[in-house]
Amino acid sequence: MFKEVLDVVRSYIKTFCRSLPFLWTAASRETIFMVVGVLLQGTVPAISVWITKQVVDTVATALNQEKEISSVLLASLVAAWVGALLLEVLLRPWMSAIQGNLGEKLTAHINLLLMRKADTFPDLNRFEDQKFYDELRILQEQISYQPMNFIGNLTQGGSSLFTLVTMVVLLFPLGFWIPFVIIITTLPQIYVSFQYEMIIWGAVYEKSPEARRMQYCSSVMLTDTYAKEVRLFKLGSLFISRYVKEFQSLHQTMRHLRGKQAFWAARLSVMSALGNGFAFYWVVQQAFRGEISPGSVLLFVQSLAYLQQNLEQCIAVSLTTFETLLYMQQFFGFLESQPIMPVCIPGKPVPAPIRSGIIFDRVHFCYPDNRSALVDVSFTLEPGETVALVGENGAGKTTLVKLLTRLYDPTEGGILVDGVDLRELDLDAWRQNIAVVFQDFSRYALTLGENIALGDIAALDDSERFRRAIQKAGIEELVEKFPQAELTPLGKQFGGTELSGGEWQKLAIARAFMREQAQLLILDEPTAALDPRSEYEVYRRFVELAQGKTTLLITHRLASVRMADRILVLKGGRLIEEGTHQELLRRGGEYATLWNMQAEQYGVQIT
Repeated sequence: MFKEVLDVVRSYIKTFCRSLPFLWTAASRETIFMVVGVLLQGTVPAISVWITKQVVDTVATALNQEKEISSVLLASLVAAWVGALLLEVLLRPWMSAIQGNLGEKLTAHINLLLMRKADTFPDLNRFEDQKFYDELRILQEQISYQPMNFIGNLTQGGSSLFTLVTMVVLLFPLGFWIPFVIIITTLPQIYVSFQYEMIIWGAVYEKSPEARRMQYCSSVMLTDTYAKEVRLFKLGSLFISRYVKEFQSLHQTMRHLRGKQAFWAARLSVMSALGNGFAFYWVVQQAFRGEISPGSVLLFVQSLAYLQQNLEQCIAVSLTTFETLLYMQQFFGFLESQPIMPVCIPGKPVPAPIRSGIIFDRVHFCYPDNRSALVDVSFTLEPGETVALVGENGAGKTTLVKLLTRLYDPTEGGILVDGVDLRELDLDAWRQNIAVVFQDFSRYALTLGENIALGDIAALDDSERFRRAIQKAGIEELVEKFPQAELTPLGKQFGGTELSGGEWQKLAIARAFMREQAQLLILDEPTAALDPRSEYEVYRRFVELAQGKTTLLITHRLASVRMADRILVLKGGRLIEEGTHQELLRRGGEYATLWNMQAEQYGVQIT
């Protein structure tokens, strides 16, 4: 066990040394001020104690020898004592301000590193891995206070440690063994506290799923996303009880560990008290024998108080710093993590234009839980062709889109673009050639214009392209109905205007049309949230919008797929049918079944 703790302490020190340069990188000026302030704060108590000793010894000597005290000497000692006290008082507000400024800059610096690192993951594998999300949740939740804790611990711990050193220097002339006895009798308490802090942190990490489920239940009850259904279906008691259940599981473990930690720390603190008592008894005996002065006794008492107080502070700070450094270890681990999906750098140029098409060659894909989403899928997207992809929920349609946009790589098989494996192409250039509207499109708390322009941030200030995208999506009236037009802030997070689901979807469609240079247009349920009139308008323009682009249309509304050159039917992750609308109806297979089911809802005569 001792070796394990020693290894952890080594790792602790290594992480501590690795974390310190972040202070300089985040805020070099504040770091310098903090170091100077810590040294001054750590020195002032020793100066005060030493001055007090001189005053007492001077008064005692004068009384014993029946002499008057020199007014100059007395004034000098009092002035020095007041100066030390004044310095200590003046340092506090400035150190508080420096800590706040440095903590804010360090928090922002760490947050930026997290965001930049997350931006380096080119695929979705990390974001769909439970362990990754457990780690990321801890990093996100604790970033609001762990950097500030680190700064506070550094200043408090640094000044306490420096005070300890100066007090040891003051006590050394009285008896070189005194500070060592005090420190040695405290070491078992430090050891046990560190050991249990390691166990507690491990329990926090292992219980992270419970903490995540607690956070989820809380978000269901406290956010507007679920507010309607929670009230309509009376779900409050269910999620509150789930929260309580997860909390009890987590709290039971933590309470047990904290109780054991407190029990052993209390028992071992007795040893520390005995060490202090022995040293105090020896000093008093020396004073009775006349071997040390009254000022030395007072110096011992004050130094011992400071030594004990700052030793306890060092232990407490070490424990909280240990927790912060465990956070930093996890942070460094996150920064060192590598993307799962390999990226070819430099990649081959994307064919412009694509001439022979995009080929899915016996593509198979499994999710991390070994669930097969696509099995042996093969087909070709011809240049300029419009292909509709249909099938029931879970058939693999959206997974196919994620493979085509290279948010995943196939588990087996390959996707070829003009005969070149998609994995060998320049990834950024390939994605620049894709305009896509996802089924679960994003809603950004930005302005209306920015929500559209994000489709190609290189054209963020290109008003002409912005206007063309608006016209293609048919949302001129939507933009013009707001007094601020495209400058209208959207989203309730920052007090902006909230749009309907259909209006948000129209913005997502316009966002895709910002990529005028795209060779591939992917529409994943592009009209799912639209009313019939808006849906009709989108599909009325569909042929015009798809002109010159290879288009993949995914929809459940089969009435809209008749305009496609070809229809692919997926079922259970397999491609089971392929052909035109009429060909598939005559075949009487899965497509015909789905078509008839939808047509019967409207009383349509099937021909």
